Amino acid sequence: MNLGVFSYCIDARKLPLPIDWKGLFNREAELVVELGFGNGEFLIELAKRDPSRNYIGFETSLTSIVKIQKKIHYGGLNNVLVFMVDGHFGLREFFEDNSVQEIYINFPCPWPKKAHAERRFTNQAFVTTVAAVLKKGGVFHLTSDVEWYVHDMASLMEESGCFGETSILTNDRIVLGTRYERKWLSQGKVSYTLNAVKTDHRTVERWTWGETTVPHVHVKDVDRQKLLGLKEQVFKHERGVFVVKDVYTSENEYLLRIVSNESNFQQRYFISVEKKPGGWLVKLDPDAFAYRTFIVKFSVKKVAEVIST
Repeated sequence: MNLGVFSYCIDARKLPLPIDWKGLFNREAELVVELGFGNGEFLIELAKRDPSRNYIGFETSLTSIVKIQKKIHYGGLNNVLVFMVDGHFGLREFFEDNSVQEIYINFPCPWPKKAHAERRFTNQAFVTTVAAVLKKGGVFHLTSDVEWYVHDMASLMEESGCFGETSILTNDRIVLGTRYERKWLSQGKVSYTLNAVKTDHRTVERWTWGETTVPHVHVKDVDRQKLLGLKEQVFKHERGVFVVKDVYTSENEYLLRIVSNESNFQQRYFISVEKKPGGWLVKLDPDAFAYRTFIVKFSVKKVAEVIST
């Protein structure tokens, strides 16, 4: 794998899911995943220490994505790839069951306010995802400076019945001497590390597997006033919500800017309403990539339903 400096971030929206990791890395190797790699020190150090493994990182910060790619490239590493996507979504959608050897989360935001609790990793849906993608004997590691957060995760893993060995260690230095850890320890503060070994398997529903076609609906005619009136309208479903943020017009095409949210996974994309011989075509715009989740497909169908005459 010989890539340019900014070629280590892969856009999985262009790939069939789950990802063919052997094909992407050009080799077969154990998979190690970090969710929220920050400045990338930890993931890079892991990759240097054991080049026999393949390492995958998830992050939503563009700055972090840029920084780690420079470290990968100038470090001459051929065993690290990163994705700019929500970690839970990537873990569930990109990997087959029983395919990952280790998963790491280091110092995640605990979202301490009750109103933000749904944003935490400490929920049963995430634990089920971990239990699905880890190999039997694979290990989940969570390190945090917030003790209750680590204990909450440990309780959820024990309750799942899928992790027979769990332990919480204090100042275990699991993060390999990163700057964050050095700063934390120099202040005399404590970190807590949960290690949980998978002993039993669960599977989980995937949102995108097998979805390769662009969602579309043909309608005979459209009500242009209704179409223009979609701006700022909110459409709800039991699985999520989408909002039409804006409507752009031209002679034979309308472009709707959409923001969707399902289980705190947000996407931004466009829906095209285009005049065709014999009618109109409502479709997900192919130049504005999106994962073909339930709400994305629902948004195309709902827009077509509302504007058709």
